Amino acid sequence: MFAKTTLGLCLALACVSIQAAPLSFETKTIKAESCFLDKDKEKRCHENTVAYPITGDKYFDAWVKKSFNGKLPTQKSVKEELPDGEVQLVDDKGEVYDDLYIMDKVDTLELEGFSPNYAVFGHEYWTHNYGAAHGNGSHTLLVLPRNTTTPKELKLKDIVLPNQINKLIHLQREAIIKFFQEKHKMNEKEAREYFNEWNENKFQGTDNWRIGKNSIVFLFQTYEVAAYSYGRPEVAIPVKDLQGIIKPEILQETEQYTPRPEKP
Repeated sequence: MFAKTTLGLCLALACVSIQAAPLSFETKTIKAESCFLDKDKEKRCHENTVAYPITGDKYFDAWVKKSFNGKLPTQKSVKEELPDGEVQLVDDKGEVYDDLYIMDKVDTLELEGFSPNYAVFGHEYWTHNYGAAHGNGSHTLLVLPRNTTTPKELKLKDIVLPNQINKLIHLQREAIIKFFQEKHKMNEKEAREYFNEWNENKFQGTDNWRIGKNSIVFLFQTYEVAAYSYGRPEVAIPVKDLQGIIKPEILQETEQYTPRPEKP
């Protein structure tokens, strides 16, 4: 009787699937600084920024806590990571750098978006040393399944169909060349020449990926495929180009992907 009633309801409602509850994009950000006077009596400050997400999902929130070695950061712990004064840095040969010390550090984990069955997190790690031309770091994407007590990262190799990785690498390469054209005003010839010159025909693609809106997104780190001034190239490959390359159940997730709202 119950089965017949359920079937009747399913037909009446056109078998509308029940979606997982939305996740919260709330982020707890903690900033601390430690200031001192350098040898020229100028005020210098070491700065540390740490952040973690509060998703409202107990399993994800437990995973977040585990990611911070089982203890969420506090104002005290973030402050304690900072040195009290100038720090001398030593190179590989044991020589001390002149007037160079740690200046800024960013270590944040945020929820970047979610689909019915997956959540996307981004881990930013960045440092800048006073005296250096610029800071540098990395942004790592993490795709985790929902509705599981022990979320585990879904790797790129887990979503690519057999014997299709070379086709995916080709699509990544073409997407980067298009990125150069659109973002840096190169024509196609210039973009291809720059790509080949920088990568010396040894491009192996990236496994730093996430679900996007009707696409799969790939993020390259600074210096990975271009000079520092090009930033971290991010390319979105449309679902239509990934048919027969990425597992269909993953491509289906892109239809209902909800990205993190843009920060004001």
